[in-house]
Amino acid sequence: MGMKLLECIAPGILRVLPEEEPLSSDAFIIEGEARYYVFDVGASDAAYEAIRALDKPVTAIISHFHRDHTANLPRLALDEVLVGARSRKQLGIGTLVDAPVCIRDGVEIMVQPCVSPHAPGCLITTVGGKYTLIGDLHYARPCVGQGEAKGMLNALKRLATEQFIVSHAKGNPIVARDDLFREIGVYYGIQ
Repeated sequence: MGMKLLECIAPGILRVLPEEEPLSSDAFIIEGEARYYVFDVGASDAAYEAIRALDKPVTAIISHFHRDHTANLPRLALDEVLVGARSRKQLGIGTLVDAPVCIRDGVEIMVQPCVSPHAPGCLITTVGGKYTLIGDLHYARPCVGQGEAKGMLNALKRLATEQFIVSHAKGNPIVARDDLFREIGVYYGIQ
């Protein structure tokens, strides 16, 4: 797969670019010593091929149940799938993450639930204490979910991470902490 579809966005984190047809989220690949951790498996053939080509066992971490983040699940031979409560109910598979889970595999990976106005039962993942992958956590209509948006903003502010990685970004998916918080505050009309 060429660099056009797969790029290194941070040390130890690769990104399979999102696509419009079919609508597919990014798939973020985190390399551990013993296995790979894939944050969202997407819906595109490019995401499928990139994940299928990995040469170690794979744990998928599903941010939420929407098809553009999960459509490749049935196509992939995964060793483990970590999901939030709503994703488990919608997808019928996965190991439930209802409290923070710390994985140490040459890099520290923290998977935890986070409230979101986008979808119930979202998971976020912090890599090495430096980057937090949030998927579509902050995308929703401004008139919907202000209570969830406040809860999400408060939860994200409690994290020590300075960089957030978002899905469906047309350019660089890494957003600085203060920029993300400002964007969420303006979008939802909250502080």
